[in-house]
Amino acid sequence: MTSQPDTATRRDRVRRYYDRNAAAFERLGQGGASIHRAVWGPGVETREAAFHHVDELLLDILSNVDRRADVVDLGCGLGASLLYLAERADLSGDGITLSPVQAARAAELIARAGAADRVRVREGDYLALPDDLAGQADLTFSIEAFLHSPDADGYFREAARSLRPGGRLAICDDFLASKSPPASARAARRLEEFRDGWHASSLITVNQVRTLAAGHGLTLVRDIDLTPYLELRRTRDRWISALVAAGRPLRLSGEYWQSLVGGDALQWVLLHDLVEYRFLEFERIR
Repeated sequence: MTSQPDTATRRDRVRRYYDRNAAAFERLGQGGASIHRAVWGPGVETREAAFHHVDELLLDILSNVDRRADVVDLGCGLGASLLYLAERADLSGDGITLSPVQAARAAELIARAGAADRVRVREGDYLALPDDLAGQADLTFSIEAFLHSPDADGYFREAARSLRPGGRLAICDDFLASKSPPASARAARRLEEFRDGWHASSLITVNQVRTLAAGHGLTLVRDIDLTPYLELRRTRDRWISALVAAGRPLRLSGEYWQSLVGGDALQWVLLHDLVEYRFLEFERIR
């Protein structure tokens, strides 16, 4: 039986993944610096709005804060969500990314936006947050970043530590639809390809998430299934699927190829109801 990589090894793999691919994701992704997925939720009519639908859900949470809000983005990428929020709400925002390449690029984007007095992104590990972020946040969030955590329980420990009492934690990510093993060998293989290709160390169910969060004083107060609003099997996705199929016999390797295989597998597991894309909101009750 093959041993699983330890936490440090998995963390380093995620760092390398984003260091090597940050520029490609920004250049080739349809959302520019916003490198997460488009969500065509209720009322969304444009592609730009689809890329910011999750950000709008975060703004809804911030609308209940009656002063300048403190916001923390765990796994912030290029800081695009923090910038979007800062343009529309009175806040002070901190972002944490493992990738020094992303942190440097985020600093450029923040300076260009004239937001350096309110938003900063720094290199760091969200499993060991700086002490200056403890107990201050009105909102802590992660968009497509919790999945990468090599320690799901540690994530909730640090997220809870960042929040003031009554503060909110929001996670938008992929979750297993069921704890039961996949019903077929093909389904098991595709799930494993997604895990490997996207470094999905914390691919667990919402019920498992709820239990872990409760152990750190976080209560689930909102759960939105966004899966029906995703774009699946677009022309672009079909081309990638064909490329992956053609490349399998060649046993290609490399971080970007691995990402393509993982992305194609994600499409498959979403379409076959093995994985769900959900927005979860928690309140820190103690």
